[in-house]
Amino acid sequence: MKILIVDDSKATLEIVRRALEKFGYRRLSIKKEDSAVGALNRVKEWQPEIVLTDWYMPDMTGLTLIQEIKKLDLGTKMGMITTVDDQLQINQAKSAGASFVLSKPFVDKDLHRKLLPLVQGAEESERTLDGIIDVQKELALPKLAQLEKLMKREIGDRLKLSNIRMQSFDESKIPCLLAMYEDGDTQRTRAVAILDIYAICILSRANSKISKSDLQQAIHSKLVSKGILDTCHKVLDKSSLAFLDSSSRKSLRLKSVSFIPSAFEKLQALYSKEQDKRVDFSCQFEDMAQGKITLIGF
Repeated sequence: MKILIVDDSKATLEIVRRALEKFGYRRLSIKKEDSAVGALNRVKEWQPEIVLTDWYMPDMTGLTLIQEIKKLDLGTKMGMITTVDDQLQINQAKSAGASFVLSKPFVDKDLHRKLLPLVQGAEESERTLDGIIDVQKELALPKLAQLEKLMKREIGDRLKLSNIRMQSFDESKIPCLLAMYEDGDTQRTRAVAILDIYAICILSRANSKISKSDLQQAIHSKLVSKGILDTCHKVLDKSSLAFLDSSSRKSLRLKSVSFIPSAFEKLQALYSKEQDKRVDFSCQFEDMAQGKITLIGF
């Protein structure tokens, strides 16, 4: 998630940057510009998903900047953080292309509330329609609707799973959780699940004793507690019923769950598996950052 902050006040740039980093948005990359002209050039080169701009700046107003960015037709989402609180000007900004206007001074949760729909909108573009690629019938990989139903029993009805484009390996996949599923009769591994750190945190919402600050700490430190790991193990175990062998009509069982702090060759190779041998999907819960999971069948 690339976010560009534009303000001629260096203090404000830093305040907004720190607020953004608290929220745990996935793969967050932030750049700052203290002039609107510089910001416009940055947008052309860097193409951020979201631009947050002040209104009054010496070289170009934020309103003009929004209009110029809109002309580029890059699909950039935009918001204003400004001292302006006049409703006519706010309406003018929204007509120009701003999704929201947040008046200074603000508290972090107000920025998060305004920004969340833009973040989710940017993530929405990664989704695909269910069932475009069917996995091989002999694989015991679950239907997403059935897996969602079972996970909702543990996490809550606000959980949402959605198919996404086939993922490739990159730095955002580390750390991860690697779950292995086996045939109960033969003990042969039939499927693996790879969960990124955001998906790990979403599954951990099944444990009410794990706070949001615990999850934010896990995201920032890239380490998970025993409570988080144990909760994920429980959710994955309960939802393993969705992994149904088409021949025996028996469900797989969860064999093991391991936290993987660094990349290794076989893990990277899993992301190279053919599209008809895997299911890639996102998980979303309330105001948390979107998690990503890849299931691979053998």
